Amino acid sequence: MKEYGVGIIGAGFMGKTHTYDYINIPLFYENPGFKIRLVGICNRTLSKAEKLKDMFNFDFATSNYEDLLERKDIDIIDVCTPNDVHHAQIIAAVEAEKNLYVDKPLCISDDEADDIVSRVNALKIIHQMAFNMRFYPAVKKMKMLIDDGFIGELISFRVTYYHASNLNPKVSRGWRQDLKRAGGGVLYDMGSHALDIVYHLLGRFKRLTMSSRIIFPERMDETGRMVKVETEDHVMVSCEMEDGSLGTVEVSKVILGSNDDLNIQIFGTKAAIKFNTMNPNFLFIYDSTDPDRPIGGNRGYKAVETINKDSDSSTNFPGPRFPIGWLRAHVACHYNFLKNLNQGSQPRPSIQDGAYIQKVMNALYRVNNTGEWVESPA
Repeated sequence: MKEYGVGIIGAGFMGKTHTYDYINIPLFYENPGFKIRLVGICNRTLSKAEKLKDMFNFDFATSNYEDLLERKDIDIIDVCTPNDVHHAQIIAAVEAEKNLYVDKPLCISDDEADDIVSRVNALKIIHQMAFNMRFYPAVKKMKMLIDDGFIGELISFRVTYYHASNLNPKVSRGWRQDLKRAGGGVLYDMGSHALDIVYHLLGRFKRLTMSSRIIFPERMDETGRMVKVETEDHVMVSCEMEDGSLGTVEVSKVILGSNDDLNIQIFGTKAAIKFNTMNPNFLFIYDSTDPDRPIGGNRGYKAVETINKDSDSSTNFPGPRFPIGWLRAHVACHYNFLKNLNQGSQPRPSIQDGAYIQKVMNALYRVNNTGEWVESPA
């Protein structure tokens, strides 16, 4: 049985999440046909990498990601670092002919995205983006219904993704509020997920426009000095799709009362479907063919129990009736990558998909707060 050695670059929040995924894949997917070995963990602050090494039995820890690339027993490089270093780390991993799993966003600039795509196209490596929202069972069901024509002709959609993490002005500026390191604000951080969901479910955009706000223009840095915030907290995107349908994508870190609220609503001529990650066990479906008499018949939104019914899992551990959550979607996303790697096939969402979303976001920044519309990248 093939064993895949993993090297993770980044030992922060996402590094821990991705470590969780690799460890737990065998629980959720029995007899996957491959084994996983945690070989190396890298972080620029070595003590953080050493902590994960000791907790989860990586073979070694390092502060230099090139140490991972030199190891012949590492087959996969998993990139979950700040945005400004993605390009260099991805290119180095490609040159070392490592398979790639990359957290969003892919990079920062269009030129970086083009460079990454051209490099991966030239080599036979397997790669995937960490667009984990695609892998909730409810979202898989939603995709199935749309592709089967259940909703009829698409009329409109609305996707919102809300956090409240930037509402406190006393919280110091982190790297995500540093334009040089982040490259963008909430559009990159959360909008990448929201735009990818629209792209995944409904296809390519035709044209878009965006407005944004920075709620607190100054925050303290790590020294306590007040510094300028250059990345937006809230964005509103209007979209026209290639089929003529219209929709909005709203993403924010300043919505009071929210937690990790991704809400997807899709409306067609025959049916409507909606899903919210804060109620992840059900897909809500409105079927216009249901009878509406007598006294309303049985027409209305119905809650379909998608729960933990992952079509890729033979056991649906711990059972198909148990609630699902954010981490489970991450595990499913990683499994999709490893399953395809083991089969020698290219999974989606691919780096090409990540590059498309990157270019859509950068196009939106070019028309931000101008009122102008921009054509979607090819």
